Amino acid sequence: MSARRWTNAWVAVLGLASVSACGGTGDPPPAGPPSPPVDESKPAPSQAAQPAPSAPASAAAPEGSAAPVASATPDANATQTPAPAASAPDTGGCPAGMVRIKGGSFKLAAVKQQVTVKDYCLDVNLVTTDQYTECVKSKKCNDAAVKVCDPSTYGVEGKGNLPMICIDFTQATAYCKAQDKRLPTGEEWEWAARGGSEGWNFPWGNEPPGDQLCWSGKTKREGPCPIGSFPAGASPQGVLDLAGNVFEWTTTGNDAVSTARFGRGGSWKDKGDEVKTGKTAVFKTTYRCGFLGIRCATSAP
Repeated sequence: MSARRWTNAWVAVLGLASVSACGGTGDPPPAGPPSPPVDESKPAPSQAAQPAPSAPASAAAPEGSAAPVASATPDANATQTPAPAASAPDTGGCPAGMVRIKGGSFKLAAVKQQVTVKDYCLDVNLVTTDQYTECVKSKKCNDAAVKVCDPSTYGVEGKGNLPMICIDFTQATAYCKAQDKRLPTGEEWEWAARGGSEGWNFPWGNEPPGDQLCWSGKTKREGPCPIGSFPAGASPQGVLDLAGNVFEWTTTGNDAVSTARFGRGGSWKDKGDEVKTGKTAVFKTTYRCGFLGIRCATSAP
Protein backbone atom coordinates (compact mmCIF):
# COMPACT_ATOMS: atom_id res chain seq x y z
CA MET A 1 0.00 0.00 0.00
CA SER A 2 1.43 3.42 -0.90
CA ALA A 3 2.21 5.97 1.80
CA ARG A 4 -0.66 8.20 0.62
CA ARG A 5 -3.19 5.34 0.63
CA TRP A 6 -1.93 4.28 4.09
CA THR A 7 -2.45 7.81 5.35
CA ASN A 8 -5.90 8.09 3.82
CA ALA A 9 -6.89 4.80 5.44
CA TRP A 10 -5.96 6.10 8.89
CA VAL A 11 -7.69 9.42 8.33
CA ALA A 12 -10.84 7.74 7.03
CA VAL A 13 -11.09 5.46 10.04
CA LEU A 14 -10.11 7.99 12.69
CA GLY A 15 -11.81 11.00 11.16
CA LEU A 16 -9.12 13.18 12.77
CA ALA A 17 -10.61 12.28 16.15
CA SER A 18 -10.86 15.14 18.57
CA VAL A 19 -9.18 15.08 21.94
CA SER A 20 -12.56 14.33 23.48
CA ALA A 21 -12.06 10.79 22.17
CA CYS A 22 -9.67 10.39 25.09
CA GLY A 23 -12.36 10.87 27.67
CA GLY A 24 -12.22 14.66 27.92
CA THR A 25 -15.29 16.83 27.83
CA GLY A 26 -15.61 20.27 26.37
CA ASP A 27 -12.59 22.28 25.28
CA PRO A 28 -9.07 20.96 25.89
CA PRO A 29 -6.91 22.63 28.53
CA PRO A 30 -4.55 25.39 27.40
CA ALA A 31 -1.59 24.16 25.43
CA GLY A 32 0.80 26.50 27.22
CA PRO A 33 3.95 27.91 25.68
CA PRO A 34 5.68 25.72 23.09
CA SER A 35 8.46 23.50 24.32
CA PRO A 36 12.01 24.50 23.37
CA PRO A 37 12.94 22.61 20.19
CA VAL A 38 15.05 19.50 20.56
CA ASP A 39 18.43 19.85 18.85
CA GLU A 40 18.58 16.56 16.94
CA SER A 41 22.11 17.35 15.71
CA LYS A 42 23.46 16.88 19.23
CA PRO A 43 22.87 13.41 20.62
CA ALA A 44 21.85 13.36 24.24
CA PRO A 45 24.54 12.29 26.69
CA SER A 46 24.25 8.67 27.66
CA GLN A 47 22.33 8.11 30.82
CA ALA A 48 21.97 4.85 32.61
CA ALA A 49 18.54 3.37 32.21
CA GLN A 50 16.50 3.86 35.31
CA PRO A 51 15.07 0.70 36.79
CA ALA A 52 11.32 0.82 36.90
CA PRO A 53 10.14 1.63 40.40
CA SER A 54 8.07 -1.05 41.96
CA ALA A 55 4.66 -0.10 43.19
CA PRO A 56 4.21 -0.18 46.94
CA ALA A 57 2.21 -3.08 48.25
CA SER A 58 -0.53 -0.74 49.35
CA ALA A 59 -0.92 0.52 45.80
CA ALA A 60 -1.48 -2.91 44.33
CA ALA A 61 -5.14 -2.96 45.31
CA PRO A 62 -7.64 -0.85 43.34
CA GLU A 63 -8.89 2.27 45.02
CA GLY A 64 -11.74 1.75 47.38
CA SER A 65 -11.00 -1.92 47.98
CA ALA A 66 -11.06 -3.21 51.52
CA ALA A 67 -7.83 -3.96 53.31
CA PRO A 68 -6.96 -7.65 53.46
CA VAL A 69 -8.04 -9.43 56.63
CA ALA A 70 -5.16 -10.78 58.69
CA SER A 71 -5.05 -14.55 58.81
CA ALA A 72 -5.03 -16.46 62.07
CA THR A 73 -1.66 -17.07 63.70
CA PRO A 74 -0.30 -20.33 62.29
CA ASP A 75 0.37 -23.31 64.52
CA ALA A 76 4.03 -23.16 65.50
CA ASN A 77 4.25 -26.97 65.16
CA ALA A 78 2.74 -27.06 61.71
CA THR A 79 5.00 -27.57 58.73
CA GLN A 80 5.34 -24.31 56.84
CA THR A 81 5.81 -24.38 53.08
CA PRO A 82 7.99 -21.44 52.01
CA ALA A 83 6.52 -19.20 49.32
CA PRO A 84 8.32 -19.43 45.99
CA ALA A 85 10.71 -16.58 45.34
CA ALA A 86 9.41 -14.01 42.89
CA SER A 87 11.25 -14.25 39.60
CA ALA A 88 12.39 -11.11 37.83
CA PRO A 89 11.03 -10.55 34.32
CA ASP A 90 13.25 -11.84 31.55
CA THR A 91 14.69 -8.70 29.99
CA GLY A 92 15.99 -10.56 26.94
CA GLY A 93 19.13 -8.44 26.95
CA CYS A 94 17.20 -5.17 27.21
CA PRO A 95 18.18 -2.39 29.65
CA ALA A 96 16.99 -2.55 33.24
CA GLY A 97 13.31 -1.71 33.60
CA MET A 98 12.51 -2.95 30.09
CA VAL A 99 11.48 -6.28 28.56
CA ARG A 100 12.10 -7.70 25.13
CA ILE A 101 9.05 -7.90 22.89
CA LYS A 102 9.55 -10.47 20.16
CA GLY A 103 8.36 -9.16 16.82
CA GLY A 104 5.88 -10.57 14.34
CA SER A 105 3.23 -9.70 11.78
CA PHE A 106 -0.39 -8.73 12.39
CA LYS A 107 -3.26 -6.63 11.10
CA LEU A 108 -3.72 -3.25 12.70
CA ALA A 109 -7.13 -3.20 14.36
CA ALA A 110 -8.21 0.17 12.95
CA VAL A 111 -7.23 -0.14 9.29
CA LYS A 112 -6.90 -3.93 8.90
CA GLN A 113 -3.52 -3.45 7.23
CA GLN A 114 -0.86 -6.15 7.63
CA VAL A 115 2.29 -4.83 9.31
CA THR A 116 5.46 -6.38 10.70
CA VAL A 117 7.46 -5.30 13.73
CA LYS A 118 10.97 -6.42 14.65
CA ASP A 119 12.09 -7.34 18.15
CA TYR A 120 12.26 -4.30 20.43
CA CYS A 121 12.55 -3.35 24.08
CA LEU A 122 9.69 -1.67 25.95
CA ASP A 123 9.51 -0.04 29.38
CA VAL A 124 7.64 -2.18 31.90
CA ASN A 125 6.19 0.94 33.49
CA LEU A 126 5.00 4.37 32.46
CA VAL A 127 7.43 7.21 33.11
CA THR A 128 6.79 8.63 36.58
CA THR A 129 6.74 12.24 37.68
CA ASP A 130 9.84 11.61 39.81
CA GLN A 131 11.72 10.25 36.81
CA TYR A 132 10.78 13.23 34.67
CA THR A 133 11.76 15.59 37.49
CA GLU A 134 15.22 14.01 37.62
CA CYS A 135 15.56 14.53 33.86
CA VAL A 136 14.70 18.22 34.32
CA LYS A 137 17.32 18.52 37.06
CA SER A 138 19.89 17.00 34.69
CA LYS A 139 19.06 19.74 32.12
CA LYS A 140 18.15 17.11 29.54
CA CYS A 141 14.41 17.83 29.85
CA ASN A 142 12.39 20.98 30.49
CA ASP A 143 9.38 21.73 32.65
CA ALA A 144 7.71 24.34 30.44
CA ALA A 145 3.94 24.46 31.05
CA VAL A 146 3.84 21.10 32.87
CA LYS A 147 1.56 22.55 35.58
CA VAL A 148 -1.21 24.02 33.39
CA CYS A 149 -3.32 20.85 33.36
CA ASP A 150 -5.96 19.67 35.77
CA PRO A 151 -4.85 17.44 37.34
CA SER A 152 -1.10 18.07 37.39
CA THR A 153 1.47 15.88 39.13
CA TYR A 154 4.70 17.81 38.60
CA GLY A 155 5.99 19.43 41.78
CA VAL A 156 3.05 18.10 43.79
CA GLU A 157 4.04 16.38 47.03
CA GLY A 158 3.09 12.71 47.18
CA LYS A 159 2.56 12.33 43.44
CA GLY A 160 6.05 11.34 42.37
CA ASN A 161 5.05 7.75 41.63
CA LEU A 162 2.13 8.80 39.42
CA PRO A 163 2.59 8.95 35.66
CA MET A 164 4.15 12.13 34.33
CA ILE A 165 1.36 14.04 32.56
CA CYS A 166 0.79 17.47 31.03
CA ILE A 167 3.68 17.07 28.58
CA ASP A 168 3.61 17.58 24.84
CA PHE A 169 5.12 15.40 22.12
CA THR A 170 8.42 17.30 22.02
CA GLN A 171 8.92 16.91 25.76
CA ALA A 172 8.03 13.22 25.61
CA THR A 173 10.50 12.70 22.76
CA ALA A 174 13.24 14.56 24.63
CA TYR A 175 12.73 12.51 27.78
CA CYS A 176 13.12 9.18 25.99
CA LYS A 177 16.14 10.49 24.07
CA ALA A 178 17.77 11.47 27.36
CA GLN A 179 17.52 7.81 28.42
CA ASP A 180 19.08 6.65 25.12
CA LYS A 181 15.61 5.44 24.15
CA ARG A 182 12.75 6.63 21.93
CA LEU A 183 8.99 6.69 21.84
CA PRO A 184 7.39 3.51 20.43
CA THR A 185 5.66 3.46 17.07
CA GLY A 186 1.92 2.86 17.02
CA GLU A 187 2.56 -0.57 15.53
CA GLU A 188 4.99 -1.52 18.31
CA TRP A 189 2.60 -0.29 20.96
CA GLU A 190 -0.35 -2.25 19.58
CA TRP A 191 1.71 -5.44 19.15
CA ALA A 192 2.69 -5.35 22.83
CA ALA A 193 -0.81 -4.48 24.06
CA ARG A 194 -2.50 -7.28 22.09
CA GLY A 195 -0.19 -9.92 23.55
CA GLY A 196 1.72 -10.24 20.28
CA SER A 197 0.41 -13.12 18.22
CA GLU A 198 -2.37 -13.75 20.78
CA GLY A 199 -4.36 -10.91 19.22
CA TRP A 200 -6.26 -10.08 22.42
CA ASN A 201 -8.68 -7.19 22.92
CA PHE A 202 -6.86 -6.21 26.11
CA PRO A 203 -3.34 -6.77 27.43
CA TRP A 204 -4.59 -9.45 29.86
CA GLY A 205 -6.76 -11.31 27.32
CA ASN A 206 -10.33 -11.00 26.07
CA GLU A 207 -12.00 -10.80 29.48
CA PRO A 208 -13.93 -7.49 29.74
CA PRO A 209 -12.21 -4.80 31.78
CA GLY A 210 -13.04 -4.54 35.46
CA ASP A 211 -10.40 -4.44 38.17
CA GLN A 212 -7.43 -4.96 35.85
CA LEU A 213 -6.78 -1.27 35.15
CA CYS A 214 -7.00 2.32 36.32
CA TRP A 215 -10.17 3.65 34.65
CA SER A 216 -13.62 5.05 35.45
CA GLY A 217 -15.56 2.04 34.24
CA LYS A 218 -16.49 0.95 37.76
CA THR A 219 -15.71 3.93 39.96
CA LYS A 220 -15.23 7.47 38.69
CA ARG A 221 -11.66 8.60 39.20
CA GLU A 222 -10.31 12.10 39.61
CA GLY A 223 -6.77 11.44 38.42
CA PRO A 224 -4.20 8.80 37.43
CA CYS A 225 -3.08 5.91 39.63
CA PRO A 226 0.41 5.07 40.90
CA ILE A 227 2.24 3.08 38.25
CA GLY A 228 1.96 -0.70 38.43
CA SER A 229 -1.06 -0.65 40.74
CA PHE A 230 -2.93 -3.25 38.65
CA PRO A 231 -0.70 -6.31 38.09
CA ALA A 232 -3.72 -8.31 36.90
CA GLY A 233 -3.71 -6.13 33.78
CA ALA A 234 -0.15 -6.97 32.78
CA SER A 235 0.69 -8.16 29.28
CA PRO A 236 2.22 -11.64 28.80
CA GLN A 237 5.69 -10.03 28.98
CA GLY A 238 4.82 -8.23 32.22
CA VAL A 239 4.27 -4.74 30.81
CA LEU A 240 1.94 -2.75 33.09
CA ASP A 241 -0.68 -0.05 32.48
CA LEU A 242 -0.98 -0.63 28.73
CA ALA A 243 -4.71 -0.14 29.22
CA GLY A 244 -6.03 2.77 31.25
CA ASN A 245 -4.16 5.12 33.59
CA VAL A 246 -2.90 7.49 30.87
CA PHE A 247 -2.78 7.54 27.10
CA GLU A 248 0.75 7.05 25.76
CA TRP A 249 2.45 9.11 23.06
CA THR A 250 3.61 7.21 19.97
CA THR A 251 5.57 8.42 16.94
CA THR A 252 2.89 7.35 14.46
CA GLY A 253 0.87 10.20 12.95
CA ASN A 254 -1.78 10.84 10.33
CA ASP A 255 0.79 11.45 7.58
CA ALA A 256 4.35 12.53 6.96
CA VAL A 257 3.66 16.23 7.48
CA SER A 258 0.95 16.08 10.13
CA THR A 259 1.23 17.96 13.41
CA ALA A 260 -0.65 15.16 15.16
CA ARG A 261 0.43 11.87 16.69
CA PHE A 262 -1.50 8.88 17.96
CA GLY A 263 -2.04 8.25 21.65
CA ARG A 264 -2.79 4.70 22.71
CA GLY A 265 -4.25 2.81 25.67
CA GLY A 266 -7.09 4.89 27.07
CA SER A 267 -6.93 6.66 30.42
CA TRP A 268 -8.21 6.96 33.97
CA LYS A 269 -11.09 9.10 32.68
CA ASP A 270 -12.45 6.46 30.32
CA LYS A 271 -15.17 3.91 30.97
CA GLY A 272 -15.85 2.29 27.61
CA ASP A 273 -14.15 0.87 24.55
CA GLU A 274 -11.38 3.50 24.66
CA VAL A 275 -9.23 1.05 26.64
CA LYS A 276 -9.36 -1.63 23.94
CA THR A 277 -6.07 -2.55 22.31
CA GLY A 278 -7.05 -1.33 18.86
CA LYS A 279 -8.44 2.08 19.83
CA THR A 280 -6.52 5.14 18.70
CA ALA A 281 -6.79 8.81 19.67
CA VAL A 282 -5.23 11.76 17.83
CA PHE A 283 -3.36 14.56 19.59
CA LYS A 284 -1.64 17.61 18.13
CA THR A 285 2.05 17.54 19.02
CA THR A 286 1.58 20.71 21.09
CA TYR A 287 -1.28 19.21 23.10
CA ARG A 288 -0.91 18.50 26.79
CA CYS A 289 -3.45 17.18 29.28
CA GLY A 290 -3.90 15.32 32.54
CA PHE A 291 -4.38 11.93 30.87
CA LEU A 292 -1.49 11.64 28.38
CA GLY A 293 1.99 10.40 29.31
CA ILE A 294 5.13 8.53 28.27
CA ARG A 295 6.42 5.02 27.83
CA CYS A 296 9.78 4.56 26.10
CA ALA A 297 11.10 1.90 23.76
CA THR A 298 14.36 1.03 22.04
CA SER A 299 15.59 -1.39 19.41
CA ALA A 300 16.36 -4.85 20.74
CA PRO A 301 20.07 -5.76 21.20
